[in-house]
Amino acid sequence: MTTFITVATLSELGPGMTKRVTVSGHPILLANVDGQVYACDDTCTHEDSSLYLGCLKGALISCTLHGSRFDVRSGLPQEEPATESLKTYEIQIEGDEIRIDPNPRT
Repeated sequence: MTTFITVATLSELGPGMTKRVTVSGHPILLANVDGQVYACDDTCTHEDSSLYLGCLKGALISCTLHGSRFDVRSGLPQEEPATESLKTYEIQIEGDEIRIDPNPRT
C-alpha cells in the first residue's frame, strides 16, 4: 500500500509556480501547470544542478547551468545537453494539501 506524504499546500503553489521540497532526504520539484500539480526530481540529469532555480514556462522547466529543459509532466528531456529523464512522482490533492507518493513512477 502506498503512503502519501503531505509536502505543501495549494495556496503556496499558484499556477506557473514551482516549489522545492525534500522527501526522505531527496529533493523534489513541485510545479503547478495551469492548475495541475506535478512532481519530478529537482536535480538536472546532466550536471546535478537544482531545477528549482530555473524558469517554468508552460510545462517545461529549464536548468540554469547548461539550458536543458524538461517536461515536468513526464520528466522527459526536451533540449540537450540532458538526455536522461527525470523521475516523476504521483500527486494527490486532499483539500488544500499536496501529497506525494515518495516512490518514483519512472
